[in-house]
Amino acid sequence: MNDAPQKTRFPAVIAIVVTIIVLVPSLLYLFRDSLPQSSLVNLGDRAFGELSVDQAATQEALSGKGASADESKPSLYPIVVDEFPYPEYSEKYEYLYEGTLPDLSTIDPTVYRRVGTLSLPSSISSAFSDLTLGILPLSNFKNLELLNLTLAEEDDSGFSVVVDVATNSFSISRNQGYWLALDYSRVLRASDIPSDEVLINKADQFIRDYGVDTSGFGAPLVDRSYFDLDNWVPESVSVTYPYIINGQSVWSTGGQPSGMSVTVNIRSGEVDGLWTIGPSTLEASTYTLVTDPTTILEAASRGSLWDYVPENPTVTYTFLLGEPELVLAEHYQYATDGTTSTLYVPALKFPITQEDPDAPYHQRSWVVVPLVQDILDETAPQPYVEEGVEKLEVEK
Repeated sequence: MNDAPQKTRFPAVIAIVVTIIVLVPSLLYLFRDSLPQSSLVNLGDRAFGELSVDQAATQEALSGKGASADESKPSLYPIVVDEFPYPEYSEKYEYLYEGTLPDLSTIDPTVYRRVGTLSLPSSISSAFSDLTLGILPLSNFKNLELLNLTLAEEDDSGFSVVVDVATNSFSISRNQGYWLALDYSRVLRASDIPSDEVLINKADQFIRDYGVDTSGFGAPLVDRSYFDLDNWVPESVSVTYPYIINGQSVWSTGGQPSGMSVTVNIRSGEVDGLWTIGPSTLEASTYTLVTDPTTILEAASRGSLWDYVPENPTVTYTFLLGEPELVLAEHYQYATDGTTSTLYVPALKFPITQEDPDAPYHQRSWVVVPLVQDILDETAPQPYVEEGVEKLEVEK
């Protein structure tokens, strides 16, 4: 038996209470309106530099290798040929719009850059820095900064909330007990997936129950473009509330809405998670937009600006596009220091109104074309061989 006197826990309890007293008002500060109207800063023309993605910085970020500015540079999203010789069979998906585009000269040329402002007051880090957690005295570490805060409900089947300062994001997920209680022996079928209306109602109810502020987001959407129900049924389906900037919704260049995501679990029929960005400031700058309809329609025909289209396809599947809507496209700008900026650029979003019945895959439900000249000046990515790799001629 250990007869050594036990150290009183009173000082530690006092320290924790003091930390909580400091923490609560700081959290109230943290969860203020995510995008107040006053947080828009106009910087003038081309303030973000070149938006063209064909840059050495981008290649370095993607490959992990350094690159000098005068080196020959491949396209942003390089497609490396898997095998030689090239396969004889290839498929092409084309997306055609037969209508008239809106007057391109009237489109607002403003590009926005998001600057994350999610931060915890230094008083929180200072309070934690004075604590001793078990055998670890935090006071021995210098200039500690709190970058991640996780709070969990006591109920093992309840929710956990994560505030991530490093990524400027909030997320909500279920605790471990919830996942352990699910019946994974039941094989999911396509018929188990609720309608969009049911999924949206569940997401809306969750948001109401937990008081999540959706004033900066648009009407919810369910994107089923990734479904392949003949081969796979997803465990959960996301309901996305697109970001709204100056009245325009935000979409990815791949054709998906971008914003707050609420996931509904198919097995339980309940919401099992939420993710959204934290508070941000928007910087604004104007850029030259494309005015040639042919350039826009050619980009739209590829389905995505970065999709590779084979030159001589074995078979072509044709999809028809409906009347476009003006939106903002999410675009990423890479810097030489390894950081990435998120930009929102003017774009046209085309709905797919008619699919090719012979196409084996449903790739997307919408086609998004950025209108900034810098971006559309880039050609579609082409296959290339990495340095030091030779193509071998194979005799048949």
